[in-house]
Amino acid sequence: MSWANLITIFRTLILLPIIIYLIFQNSFLSLFLAVVLLGIAIFSDVIELVLLKKKEIKSFLHPFSDKMILLVLLFIFVLQGFFSKIFLILFLLRDLIIGVLRMVASRDDIPMKGADNYGKIITILQYFLVFGVFFGKLWYYSSSLYLSQSVDIGIMVMASLVVLLGFFSIIHYSFVYGRYRRKISGKKVEVEEMVILTNRKSGGYRNSYRRRLLRVFARRRKAIIKYLPSGEDMFVDVEKKITGAKQVIIAGGDGSFESALNNNQLKKKSLGFFPLGAGNSFYSYFYKGKRFEYLRSRFKFQEVKLDVLELESELGKQETLFLSLGGDAEVTRRIKDKKHHKFSDYFLSSAKIAFGKIKVKYDLDCLVDGKKYCWKNCINLIIGKVPYIGFGIRSLLGELEDDDGKILGMACINTHSPIWNKSLRLWAILLTQLGFAKSPLLPLKGKTFFIRSDNPFPLQAGGDFLGYTKWVKVKVKRKQKVLMID
Repeated sequence: MSWANLITIFRTLILLPIIIYLIFQNSFLSLFLAVVLLGIAIFSDVIELVLLKKKEIKSFLHPFSDKMILLVLLFIFVLQGFFSKIFLILFLLRDLIIGVLRMVASRDDIPMKGADNYGKIITILQYFLVFGVFFGKLWYYSSSLYLSQSVDIGIMVMASLVVLLGFFSIIHYSFVYGRYRRKISGKKVEVEEMVILTNRKSGGYRNSYRRRLLRVFARRRKAIIKYLPSGEDMFVDVEKKITGAKQVIIAGGDGSFESALNNNQLKKKSLGFFPLGAGNSFYSYFYKGKRFEYLRSRFKFQEVKLDVLELESELGKQETLFLSLGGDAEVTRRIKDKKHHKFSDYFLSSAKIAFGKIKVKYDLDCLVDGKKYCWKNCINLIIGKVPYIGFGIRSLLGELEDDDGKILGMACINTHSPIWNKSLRLWAILLTQLGFAKSPLLPLKGKTFFIRSDNPFPLQAGGDFLGYTKWVKVKVKRKQKVLMID
């Protein structure tokens, strides 16, 4: 275990309990020692940052150690009557509201620029507040009533300042979310000459409501519905079905759309997506924030050029828009033989991975545009242009243009014992939904990715399990015209 990890554990799991014990002793000496230990905890945080200056990733405990220390101490002060419970409730309410705003913004791909600055400033002010309460208690036990009252006034002012800043942060976040609108740099499709290729094997096609939505979509877009064959190659003789069409809508799941990307005839068309699958990552990306506007003809499609990735491995080559290796690929492996994938299938498969005997630990060497990373306990790695893994769940963080030739990546790495790996993957998913690229997550960005390992690792692309391989190479191969709603 690294020195940085030991410092984090020391500050959070050893110093904090000792400080709590000293507070409850209710003596001048014990409170003085508690103040000294709190100062050591803050200083150790600075030392950890220095040690980690050139490191790749921190301990998963680091992102919330400050928040844990502050809230626990303020809660104890409330119990002892030295701090207002109203202020503590307001602090917690602010964090809850900001968390919800960040989750919605992350879902709709809205960057909250400068968002972390509020959190850092509020954390610093709350530390001053905690020290103020400590000094107020010290003056109380030293029988200096005048100084104690002066400190109480200072605590009230500092707490009010934190609440005011928290209020402004909520207003700012709400304003950014309300004003921001994803700009699609494409041309509006004024005349729609489209055909809908429907995969009847998709799970959603069995649902009468979704079939009705498909018919509504076709009627309002004046499109023809054609059905794909049920054989292994669903796009065999597809050129006969798309004759005269400029736009082709793939009605199916993510796998259906990925198969279309690999068809030479469809590469020449503008491809759109109608959700009939389980996860529907492409639905989340092409229509995010506009859940049913694709059903209304007055909302015109935008034709956008989107980078398509080439995935190369021991299993061969194929084109894709997102892939993952590690724990998430094991989930898709468990459901690959099911004919119709449902959310319950993914949930049960994830539960079996989380509570089963399968080890989710991979030692990987990763090369991103020549920069090398060596991970000894990687849980998962996601690479792609589409930052969703289905069901509206965000998988990648960072700003990315549709056709800038860049690829996003997100590694989940545990610097502690592998026993935490499975629970950390769930924690990482929550962090991503909140828009936090913090440990155990490591965001990546580049033009080419090369990953290798001495042992085979599971690989999936576009939601379909491919198999096991010892190496993977990913790069942008070409641009595909796709249809999005602006």
